[in-house]
Amino acid sequence: MEMRTVWSVTIALIMGTQSRGQDTVFPAESGTIPVAGWDVVPHQIIREPFLAGVVAFHETSVSVQFGVRSGSNPLPKLARNVAAPSLNPRTGVWEYVFKVDPRQVPAGPIHLTAVCIPEGNGNRPITLPELPLHAAPAPTPPAAPIHVDAIAGNDTATGTRDGPVRTLAAGIRKAGDGGTVLLAPGTYSPDKLRGGKSREYWTTIQPAEGATRDEVRVGRGRPGMDKLRFRNVAFVVDVKSAKYYPILSGENGMTEVWLDNCEIRNLQGRWAGGVVMFGNRYRAYVTGGVTTEIRRGPGAVLMRDHRIVKIAEDVFTDSKVVINSSADGVDAGPTGGHADFHQSHVGKKTQFKSGVILYNCSGVNCKAQGFFGHNLKDSAFVNCLFEKTPDVPMLSQYSGMLDHVLFLHLTLPNQSWLWRGGLRSRNCFMLNCILPGMSTHSKEGADVSGVSIRSNHFLRPGRGMGTDISEGDPGFAAPGKADYRLSPESSLCGAGRPLPCVPVNAAGEAWPDRKPNRGCF
Repeated sequence: MEMRTVWSVTIALIMGTQSRGQDTVFPAESGTIPVAGWDVVPHQIIREPFLAGVVAFHETSVSVQFGVRSGSNPLPKLARNVAAPSLNPRTGVWEYVFKVDPRQVPAGPIHLTAVCIPEGNGNRPITLPELPLHAAPAPTPPAAPIHVDAIAGNDTATGTRDGPVRTLAAGIRKAGDGGTVLLAPGTYSPDKLRGGKSREYWTTIQPAEGATRDEVRVGRGRPGMDKLRFRNVAFVVDVKSAKYYPILSGENGMTEVWLDNCEIRNLQGRWAGGVVMFGNRYRAYVTGGVTTEIRRGPGAVLMRDHRIVKIAEDVFTDSKVVINSSADGVDAGPTGGHADFHQSHVGKKTQFKSGVILYNCSGVNCKAQGFFGHNLKDSAFVNCLFEKTPDVPMLSQYSGMLDHVLFLHLTLPNQSWLWRGGLRSRNCFMLNCILPGMSTHSKEGADVSGVSIRSNHFLRPGRGMGTDISEGDPGFAAPGKADYRLSPESSLCGAGRPLPCVPVNAAGEAWPDRKPNRGCF
């Protein structure tokens, strides 16, 4: 099956690629590193104790050394070593949690640091990119918000409640860096806002008091500015036909945008045009909210708590770190597209896609492949559920090079797994999964010797499915209702291999007595 090259330019910047010397040789590296990423939107102003989080996975275990830097000065008294994940009440995620108190640091810009250290001789630590925040230890009154009314406003007005401006551009100019813009019911253009490409703080754009998300709509545009936080607004377009139609376009990787509890929708439906949320390498963060009736899921550096409903193609392919997010209803329909829950794809055989994390993610009612692609490195799929529709024969499958990829606690109730011809693998792990079956194109040169396949359950008997396997009916609670939790009587309860980096199931529930089930629940 041929993989697509559409959208590859945008995806490459979000996901990151690594090159290797030859297409048949893995990079010369000893051991493995943790697969890790920040679960924090950067550049936030913290006015009270703030719980930062890192998600990190490894086939052994991981500890994370956190630190704080103010200017060029590390603050060693604030450094902490976190040995295990715990529940972060700020995010609702089991992760490595670090508390930052703005009263303990100088006011102004600070940077959090994180070094993720795996167990095991020969394994290597990884240092995450520093996370920029702003400390505001002393209470300061917020600047007055600027009011905007697309119907009754006037851009020569003052921007008060009684004298709103009319356009989003005027509101942002008056609000300034880090200000707040309040929108009355209406439709607003985000095009050519021209607020600057090097802003220091997030400028928040949200409904005015009494207005709802459905009443405040934002259309298509290229803002041409940095650090816009759209909160609780609806991005709505009405596109009948277009090959490629991004709603918001960035500045070639120079600008960032944050969608917080927003809705994304094409009124003409998912098959009516090539509508995507972000274009031109916009660096996006998506928290909460819903995407529906567009071509594919939004591509984000970080996505958390996002719902995707009724789209045509790929769900999470365009994102890097995805946590606690779900999809319901994927169907390419008459578009002729090829849908995947997640696809790894690079433009050159000498490249890897790396650093992908899907954690506590699900897809149901999907006319799609689940996990698909090639040339993937240092990535983790953890506590994931994927259910295809019964009318498609698609398989989850990989070819090319897989270098340290973790498949941990997956539940694929009705889609089997295929290792395709040409596969080369090293330091990969498939542990505690539930699959209908597994096969290998050994005659076509698939080499799975670098994949440790252990403690998995298969619905059908077969060969080449690893060690410590179980077979037969897994005992799902109500599969006809897409409820793939295990019934209390299931033999798979407590039958998994303990993994220190995965102390909970996909619902965020700790494994009883630290004895994990097979599968994601």
